[in-house]
Amino acid sequence: MKKCFLYLLVMSLCMLAFGEAYAQNARFSPVNNPDRAIGYESGKVIVVLKKTDNNDKLQQWTVSKLAGSVRLINPYTNKAVHVRTDYLLGIAENNGSDESQLWTIRKKGKYVQLIPTNSPDLILVSTSGKLQLQNSAKAAEKTTLFDMKEFALEASETSLNGEKREKVYWEDETRFEENKEAGHATFIPYPSEQAMMADKAFYNTPWVDTKSSKVMSLNGKWAFRFVSEPSQRPLDFYKDDYDVSSWDAIPVPSNWEMHGYDRPIYCNVEYPHSNTPPFINARKGFNDGGKNYGINPVGSYVRFFDMPQNWDKQRTFIHFGGIYSAALVYMNGEYVGYTQGANNVSEFDVTRYLRPGKNRLAVQVFRWSDGSYLECQDMFRMSGIFRDVYLFNTPKVSISDHYITSQLDASSDYRNGKMNVHFIIDNRDGMKGSRNFVVKLFAPDGKLVAESEKSLQFDSKTLRLKLDVPFSVQSVMPWTAETPNLYTVHVIQRNGANDEQAFSTKYGFRDIAIRGSLVYINGKRVFFKGVNRHDSHPLYGRAVTTESMLQDVLLMKRNNINTIRTSHYPNAAKMYAMFDYYGLYTMDEADLEDHANQSISDMESWIPSFVDRITRLVTRDRNHPSVIFWSLGNEAGGGANFQFCYDEAKRLDTRPVHYEGTRDGKPYGGNRFSDLYSKMYPGMSWMNKYVNSFDKPMFICEYAHAMGNAIGNLKEYWQSIESSTTTIGGAIWDWVDQGIYEPQEIKKGIYRLHTGYDFPGPHQGNFCCNGILLPTREETPKLKEVKAAHQFMRMELTGMDDAKGEASVKVDNTYDFLTGKEFYLRYEVLVDGKKVSVDSLLLPDIPSEASENMVLGLKNVDMQQLKADGKEVMLNMDICLKRAATWAEAGHSVAQQQIELAARKPMSAYVMPKGKYKKITIAQDDNTLVVGNDRITAIFCRKSGKLLSLDMNGQNVISDKLGMEYSNHRWIENDRFTKTENGLDAEGTLLVKKNGKNVVVTAQRGGSLCATDMVYTFMPDGTLDMEVQFSPKAKNLRRAGLLCGVNAELGNVEYYAYGPWENHTDRKDGCMVGIFKTTVDDMLVPYVKPQSTGNREGLRCLKLTDANGKGVSITTEGNVSFSALRYTDEDLMNANHIWELQARPFIALHLDAMLTGVGNASCGHDVGPLPMYSVPESPLSYKLRIQSVR
Repeated sequence: MKKCFLYLLVMSLCMLAFGEAYAQNARFSPVNNPDRAIGYESGKVIVVLKKTDNNDKLQQWTVSKLAGSVRLINPYTNKAVHVRTDYLLGIAENNGSDESQLWTIRKKGKYVQLIPTNSPDLILVSTSGKLQLQNSAKAAEKTTLFDMKEFALEASETSLNGEKREKVYWEDETRFEENKEAGHATFIPYPSEQAMMADKAFYNTPWVDTKSSKVMSLNGKWAFRFVSEPSQRPLDFYKDDYDVSSWDAIPVPSNWEMHGYDRPIYCNVEYPHSNTPPFINARKGFNDGGKNYGINPVGSYVRFFDMPQNWDKQRTFIHFGGIYSAALVYMNGEYVGYTQGANNVSEFDVTRYLRPGKNRLAVQVFRWSDGSYLECQDMFRMSGIFRDVYLFNTPKVSISDHYITSQLDASSDYRNGKMNVHFIIDNRDGMKGSRNFVVKLFAPDGKLVAESEKSLQFDSKTLRLKLDVPFSVQSVMPWTAETPNLYTVHVIQRNGANDEQAFSTKYGFRDIAIRGSLVYINGKRVFFKGVNRHDSHPLYGRAVTTESMLQDVLLMKRNNINTIRTSHYPNAAKMYAMFDYYGLYTMDEADLEDHANQSISDMESWIPSFVDRITRLVTRDRNHPSVIFWSLGNEAGGGANFQFCYDEAKRLDTRPVHYEGTRDGKPYGGNRFSDLYSKMYPGMSWMNKYVNSFDKPMFICEYAHAMGNAIGNLKEYWQSIESSTTTIGGAIWDWVDQGIYEPQEIKKGIYRLHTGYDFPGPHQGNFCCNGILLPTREETPKLKEVKAAHQFMRMELTGMDDAKGEASVKVDNTYDFLTGKEFYLRYEVLVDGKKVSVDSLLLPDIPSEASENMVLGLKNVDMQQLKADGKEVMLNMDICLKRAATWAEAGHSVAQQQIELAARKPMSAYVMPKGKYKKITIAQDDNTLVVGNDRITAIFCRKSGKLLSLDMNGQNVISDKLGMEYSNHRWIENDRFTKTENGLDAEGTLLVKKNGKNVVVTAQRGGSLCATDMVYTFMPDGTLDMEVQFSPKAKNLRRAGLLCGVNAELGNVEYYAYGPWENHTDRKDGCMVGIFKTTVDDMLVPYVKPQSTGNREGLRCLKLTDANGKGVSITTEGNVSFSALRYTDEDLMNANHIWELQARPFIALHLDAMLTGVGNASCGHDVGPLPMYSVPESPLSYKLRIQSVR
């Protein structure tokens, strides 16, 4: 048995690529250099050829299957080989979401070739003792061949050392439920239709707490006992005589880790326990012997309640909205059942266990189970009863499920058709009799539009009955995300003339069709502009509150997000009611991700548990009109188990099915078990190559990885998608940072955000904080860019009549179902950043997917004079809601556009005001040059030419030898650039001369990165003009600009530039040029992991002043961006938390002629900043005029 078990274990972990068998563990040696092997040095980031050494663990690789490709992972360090943008091989943390880590192994005789899956035109070659990627058509074949030699992996936690292990409930993949009710649609029972209607709040918005007398919430304080492993759990805790009076109290719903029991653990592509399915063991190096966190903690819960009157004559069920990850349920000392599937509903019939008066509910929850192998999502792993718990009471014979379907006639513009309500009637006690079932359909305005009543006979032989109630429907108002028209279906069960039970379901009529390679809703092509969302809350962990759910939905709607992917599990049922009500297209995803061991997806014994998760997803949510797609799971490979999952979803419902995991060697997924193709983290080169080339719809299920200061070139993504013939949209990864407060600090009243690296376990650093929003739901500049890129109304200047003061503007309506009559246009004219004219007018009734020209009268604006005066004139336009919507007030802006009507003129030659000024003097010694008078004084270093200090009108502006000097450093999580040096030569040239009353200082300095040529012109009135030229000498510079240290007291900021939010050259469509005020402190965007931030593009003028309004102004010519922070980029790079930052005694002011864009490179291949948003290898320049502000 030992040998048999170990053989099965090894085979279960064995990885295959495209059906060809390879060694699971191998060393790769180039055929043309056989005494070398692919490896890397500890602490280095480049993969190299090393001298072959059987004892060198860093040249040993596990060939790990992932979605038809493989990853080359070092089994001892969990680092993987990936493709770098410079065509070298890098080594990085194993990340199943990073497609640059995917490889195709191609057999070539007895050798193999290694090809990056996402760049199939490239191939790995060994030339001159080095590794690099070359074009496969040009590479000499001998250089591409590698000898793949198997080696024996040193014993690790993947082995059970042959011990015999009895299977228990939580370690048996075939036992994932016992006595659990079948999945069914969500409904709340009432004793009568009248009682149902009286609960108006729930009837209208079925996510609030119900007041039904047939429902009893068990949320609240429960007695709780925690132990760190199953052997320590109290076995008799469920018995009536077991005393729990000394136990702790814990709120339900909650995650026990957020209350100080055990520890939150962030994992991305790994298990916090050993990878020995279905068993749960300690993971070597992380929780051996229970250190750092429990081996498999168990929480025992007890809740006492009094059974409501008159419930004993009917049937009572207990409902658990979600439990991580497995639970045994007891009532009044008796075993009720067992459940797994953390994010699926669990219900049990507890009728026979209840008693009048006081009852005792006991639940024992296991942190991990065999089900945890299917819950390997990129998230904080937390435990407990984390969603609502309640009892509900129904008649002994009653409706157990209802499924509403409809078919709309395209020829009637999807307004006429038919509808059917399919019922499952539960007669499990074998009773005899009859019941009447009434179905009523109410329009969105509350008017009854249809009604039908049917009678059903039953007897002792019919324990489960079916009933269909069909309707014809006319002139319905279809549901879409833009027009979320909800009808209400009343279901009343009657015994004779008396209501016995009633419930209502919100329902939307809509048609979903795939035609060719596109998706149509109600006959119109729809673009799905989406986000991925995890359940996450900084205080409550994964036990998110209703208020937080609602906040998410409203923020999405207000920011032009029309689609949500419930990554990577079903959300709480109440959230789908919000999606229906407010209007969000939904990709509803099953709780299925065996990321760290995708071989499970090919194991036959796991098929029932896979399918159960699909069944419960679909049966619960198929009445929701918002659900457009089912998703079978995430990053679980292409195993055959998903064929059964796909078939089950299709058996239960007709919606399209998405699954990304089947790539089969292609640079995208969805090849099998999916009605859509799917792609993660494509770069623009991939987009441009593939977006029009598919034979079924392509959905970009994850892209624009929003980690930290991110989301660059979103405009280009959407230009590509919306011009495509086969791509239907995408979902940004992801909605909100998964940062949390430290539970031990919460107890002390301290609320500081923490991230993955703050907790034990095999974390991937801060990779949990990839959100558009901060963990607190504080909006970020990224959200403004998403809103702009997604907006459904676009404005374009088509003509300008300066004499009449009229602008002709074309308005494009890209909404699918809304016309222009729903909106008005608000516009204003800015002259040199100041508002001079404001007006508005109603939009014409522009049909969807149409455009119309409008003429805007610019009141009190003399364009001819303004142009003659060289003024910059901007037209700001907002398209706003004419009337309040459910999700926003009237006047809410849904789209904005800024159009330049007149460009600003270059800075004119400076003319000093009339007055008496002291002349500028020049003094120098061997070390310094001093230029100045009573109004301005500057000190330069003669050796380097650096400006050491600057005083203006008696106020220090630049000091501490922190004058204008080239800087290249910028660190963001999209670009972890750690080199802080500026590459400047130690010596430069410094020349000084008089030019009339002015003094001109020229400072030139060479460098390995960028040379600078700066001309300072000092004028007697205290004005300083600068002309600066940057000459890049290296590729991939982050900056072409100057850095200086400014007087720390000048903390008030007024700027004329893009704002008011942080922006970048590839992320500024959500901003407009204007004059904005802020402070240096507020320019810091508080990303969970500190990083370079605060940039504003298009600077015209900057003022930095102290509390008395005294300071300095900088006027610009040419392209300039700036940031002003109390920290250097190196400070931000080196800090793990915002609260660790120590303010410098100066303000770090960047003035860049070009700052490389942020891109999206925290995940994916070829997703860095686009060339047009990067520092070019050509000269750049700008001019500055620096003056004192008094």
